[in-house]
Amino acid sequence: MGSDSAVTRKAILRAARAVINERGYEAATFQAIALSAGISRPTMHYYFTTKQEIYDSLHREAYSVVSAAIEAAKLEGTLTKQLTAFTAAARALDCPHGSMMQFLITSRLEQHRHPGLRSSCAPVADAVTGFFTWMVGDAMGRGELGEDVDGPAVANMLSATFWGVTLFGGYLDGSGGISAIGRQLNSLFCRGLLQQSPVPVPVSANRLAV
Repeated sequence: MGSDSAVTRKAILRAARAVINERGYEAATFQAIALSAGISRPTMHYYFTTKQEIYDSLHREAYSVVSAAIEAAKLEGTLTKQLTAFTAAARALDCPHGSMMQFLITSRLEQHRHPGLRSSCAPVADAVTGFFTWMVGDAMGRGELGEDVDGPAVANMLSATFWGVTLFGGYLDGSGGISAIGRQLNSLFCRGLLQQSPVPVPVSANRLAV
C-alpha cells in the first residue's frame, strides 16, 4: 500500500472512530463516515467492503495500544508502578482527544446492543482482564498483597476501576481530572483510603437539623 493510500486509510479509521464514539455503531453509516473523512463513498468502498471490517480494524488498533501499554507496565517491579506505567503508556499512545479510550468504552456498550460485535471486542477486554490478573498474582508473589487477599476480587476491582476511569476521562471530564484521580488511587493502594483509627468529627445540632 502506497503512502497516499495509507494516509487515506488512516483518515477513514479516524473518522469512523469519531462517528462511532459520537453516534454509536448503528448510526455510523458509510455515508456518515465518508462525510467525516472528506471522501466519497466509492473511495470508502475501495478501502473497506463492510462496516464490520472497519470496526474490526479499529479494534486491532485499540488492541495494539493496550498491548503496548501492558508490556510497558510489566517492566516495573511493584503494583503501583505497574498501574502508573500502564495508565501513562495508554494515554501516551492514545489518539488526540482520547478518542481511542472513548472507543474502548463505546465498544463495550455496543457489544450488549449488538451481540454479534462481541468477538471484535473480546481481545481488548481479555487483554485488560488478563493483565490485572497477572499483576495481582505478581504482587502476591512479592508479598505486596497479603495471603488473605482475595486475588480474583482484587483483579476484578482493578478492572472495574480501569473501565470506570476510562469512561470518566473519555466522556465525562475530558482528560483534565485523570491525573488527580491517579494520585488518589495511588494513595488508596499505598496507604489505604480510611484511617486505621478514625477520629469522630463532632456534628453540631444545627447540622443535624432538618
